[in-house]
Parts: sequence; structure tokens; C-alpha cells
Amino acid sequence: MDELAQIMAHTKGKLAAYVLFLKPEKTGSDWNNTTLMKTAAAIPGVTVISDADGHEGLTFGVETSGHVLLFNADGRRLFSGGITAARGHSGDNAGESAIETLVNGGTAKQNSALVFGCPLHGSSDARK
Repeated sequence: MDELAQIMAHTKGKLAAYVLFLKPEKTGSDWNNTTLMKTAAAIPGVTVISDADGHEGLTFGVETSGHVLLFNADGRRLFSGGITAARGHSGDNAGESAIETLVNGGTAKQNSALVFGCPLHGSSDARK
């Protein structure tokens, strides 16, 4: 969330972010009451969404936590990937730089980056 907060600060209101949190089937409403969700919701310009059983994420092909997608106003995907250089890493990285450059009107050196997160759907998932 620190990296997302940096992106939002560096793009100065030019970006609306939606952070989806997987809510597995058969979990109670307390599942949505986490420190991480509250942290995300406190970032200016961020809307937090509880993604029931991960359906919304799957619509976009997201399979790993921390996966970030950037779309332009016409719906064209400009970036897909991670915004950390390693799992749990804070600090400058290629994904964060690419998004900030694209949102601020520049041309990014890359439009993707590795994602360092946890799988959102296990191998026992019925959809697989």
C-alpha cells in the first residue's frame, strides 16, 4: 500500500484507483474489516472494493495479489504488473515509475513488471 500511496501522491489527482480485496465465498462480514483495507481506503483517490470470490479480479485476468492494472480514459490497458521490486519491498521500482510516467503524460520504458504476491485462487478452486 505504501507504493500505491506514493503513486497517488506523485500523480496529484490525475488517477482514480480501485483496490479490490478478495472476499472468499462463505466468509463473514468481518473479513472486510482489516487494517490493510483501512489503510487502502485512507489513501486519497482510492476506492476499496470487496471482490466476492474474486470474480471481478478474474474478469481482468488477475491471479496474484498486488497485481496492478492501469487503463486510459478510453479503456485501453497501459500497464499490467507489480509496483514493488520484490515481495514486501518498499522503494523506487520499475512498475511504480512506469505508472507515474504514463499518468503524468510521458512514455514509459516498459508497460509491465513482475508481480510479487500470493496466488488468489488455489489449485482446489472449482473454476480451474
